[in-house]
Amino acid sequence: MSNLRFEFGDAVRLPKRPEWGIGTVVKVQDVAVDGEMTQRVNARFPNGGLKTFNTAVAGLEIVRDNGKAPLDDAEESFADLHRMSQTDWLAPIAKKKIDEAMLNIPLAARDVFRSLESRLSATIDLYRFDRSGRGLMDWAVAQSALEDPLSRFSRHELEQYFDRWATEREHHLRKLLKEAASSPEMVRKHLDQAPAGVRQTMQRLVAVR
Repeated sequence: MSNLRFEFGDAVRLPKRPEWGIGTVVKVQDVAVDGEMTQRVNARFPNGGLKTFNTAVAGLEIVRDNGKAPLDDAEESFADLHRMSQTDWLAPIAKKKIDEAMLNIPLAARDVFRSLESRLSATIDLYRFDRSGRGLMDWAVAQSALEDPLSRFSRHELEQYFDRWATEREHHLRKLLKEAASSPEMVRKHLDQAPAGVRQTMQRLVAVR
């Protein structure tokens, strides 16, 4: 049960869907859930549209950063890195940092302090990203936190980064499935619930692990 209290105009984000960007609360209602008071929040996201959340279960966060949104920080950071890349002696450092940001597997999928099942679920969820137009842009926003990744990267660059990231995603999924070899029922549950494309990948990885 969240102890946060949301108000009209709050800047919010949903950690499970970073590609939606920073949203704005447009409506709040107090509601009762299992005898406990909570809130129903309507928020509009730049890349996700209007969404409705029950704060008892949604995991919605309020963004507070001295009036400066994380997206602004990300824009500035990537702008700095691109400026660095234009300087010969700094170019290798800038490229390494950009590569790290774009190829990173989210913490929710690899945090060893989270349960194996939680990490596996988070990794499977990453397969919502694909190379289609919308899928690629959603992935680029989630990786870079840039509101408009095409302001810093070409479409071809994003496709190249995505292909490399997708390889890292599959390697990570294979690693988790090996860890889960002693829990076949848990793997079976996720196989049964996974979308068809992910299920095929998981079946292939389980077969060769």
